[in-house]
Amino acid sequence: MLAKLTRQLTWISCIMIFATLAGCAFFVKEQTLPPKNLRSVKVDSNHALQLVNNWRSKHKLPPVKLDTHLTIVSQEMATHIAKRDSLATPLHSSSSLQKRTQTPTYRSKAGAENLGAGYKTLEDAFIGWKNSKDHNKNLLNPYVTHMGIALTVRDNGRYRYFWVMTLAAPYQSPTREIRIRRPGP
Repeated sequence: MLAKLTRQLTWISCIMIFATLAGCAFFVKEQTLPPKNLRSVKVDSNHALQLVNNWRSKHKLPPVKLDTHLTIVSQEMATHIAKRDSLATPLHSSSSLQKRTQTPTYRSKAGAENLGAGYKTLEDAFIGWKNSKDHNKNLLNPYVTHMGIALTVRDNGRYRYFWVMTLAAPYQSPTREIRIRRPGP
């Protein structure tokens, strides 16, 4: 009887150890495939601008303008998240955005960033952002005046399509009046 009880306890212990180890699998970081054929895809930025400005107009906000620098910032982030096959990144924070948008020749006083993954089209990404409380808040930020947008695609992985829209309000450089002296007679 004691031997039977010992065997049962041994089996129960084995099952519990196996169940515990199997449960740990849920806490192991998901392994992503290395990016295959990672590429930047040209976005119809004028169409994106039209979508954003139509949405802002419906909410009585001024239009934004396209900005080459913000497009570059967007493309860098789109490539970064596509390599990771994830939107989870420490680079997606307000302090990081400020660092990524500032250069010696470009300073901004306001900024916002929308990330999206898995959307095959610009329209789908835009609908996703409009329907998300925080992303919509960025689209309707009354302080931003400029935007950039980018898409990076990969042939494998979970999401494959990675969209980034960066919005900001650059400081206007003061206009200097340059006086040219002409030699007198």
